[in-house]
Amino acid sequence: MNAPRAPGAQLLHPVMLGALLLLVVNDHVLKRLCPSPLTGKLSDVAVVVVLPVFLHGVVELVHSQWLHRPLSAKAANRWLGVCLALSLLVFALPEVWPPAEAAYRYGLGAAQWPFKAAWRWALSEALPPLRPVRATADWTDLLTMPTAWLAFHVAKRSPG
Repeated sequence: MNAPRAPGAQLLHPVMLGALLLLVVNDHVLKRLCPSPLTGKLSDVAVVVVLPVFLHGVVELVHSQWLHRPLSAKAANRWLGVCLALSLLVFALPEVWPPAEAAYRYGLGAAQWPFKAAWRWALSEALPPLRPVRATADWTDLLTMPTAWLAFHVAKRSPG
């Protein structure tokens, strides 16, 4: 029988790290070198895996820090269901609902701004304006949602 996993351990799972690497390389290298529908879908697959595992890892870590004990396997798996549902909803809505796409574009732009500002500040340059990210709603991105089963298998906890 396996020992219980440490809270947040799924954040270092090879599938999670591979999906995160895919997301970074695809968004910062491949999309510029060879933009295509494939590079768009690769990012979508990576996000569908990374986002719920990340959220679930944060829930486990916060719970263990605040309550000084890890979640039970049953509670952790319930939280995993919540994280999966929330992640898939956040992923899907911008593809089919224009107000959600606008919120995504401006929200991600705002989340990226501190990093861009810090870089500019380090280079002694003027701070950048807050800009929305580019995004294109594409319902076919929803076809990548079944890869959430990878996130489920990475993050689920066995009783014991």
